[in-house]
Amino acid sequence: MDQLEQLELQIAQLQAKRQEILSEKRTRALEELRGAIRLYGFSAHELGIGLFAGKSKSTAREAKYANLHNPAQTWVGGKGKRPHWVRQHLEQGGKLEDLLIKKH
Repeated sequence: MDQLEQLELQIAQLQAKRQEILSEKRTRALEELRGAIRLYGFSAHELGIGLFAGKSKSTAREAKYANLHNPAQTWVGGKGKRPHWVRQHLEQGGKLEDLLIKKH
């Protein structure tokens, strides 16, 4: 095996090791992200993904509900899984109407 072939083999081995490390880091990051989403009850809208990805704010549906303890957390309502903070409010005996955003 000549010097060039040895270098190409080393490059391939290093690239494979790099991909392995990136894959492990990506898995850990995704687990942390999922935990934060569950903990804070982020919606797809707040994260800029799902039905709202790529849409301008003018075409996105307006939020209908807000977290009483953190008004920055909002939800448009409708189909799909309710955010953690909505489920928690309902489990504590609250009503969905309590979370309605009041228009002035």
